[in-house]
Amino acid sequence: MFKLPDHNDRAKTAADARKAKLEKFKQAAPPSEESLAASKVRAEKRAQKEAEAKAARAERAREQAEEKKTRELQREKAADQARLDAISRDAAQKAARDARYAARKQRVK
Repeated sequence: MFKLPDHNDRAKTAADARKAKLEKFKQAAPPSEESLAASKVRAEKRAQKEAEAKAARAERAREQAEEKKTRELQREKAADQARLDAISRDAAQKAARDARYAARKQRVK
């Protein structure tokens, strides 16, 4: 007759599985020198790629900061130019008004 496994059965099965895995690990041969050397080479290549990527990110960030600074300077120049244009436009309007006023005074005399 079939019996559902209870907690003790599951714990015993898990313990047996752990023991089997430990025995398999103990019997496994140590890694060969070639595989250790290969993994060391892979790690060095990975570290080199990461360093290159970090340098590239830093360069990209520096370029973006320069572009941002350039855009900000251009924006400031445009704002200054607009302010100067407004001042010259106001001066021209005032000069035209003063000229009209002077012409009116000349007519009245």
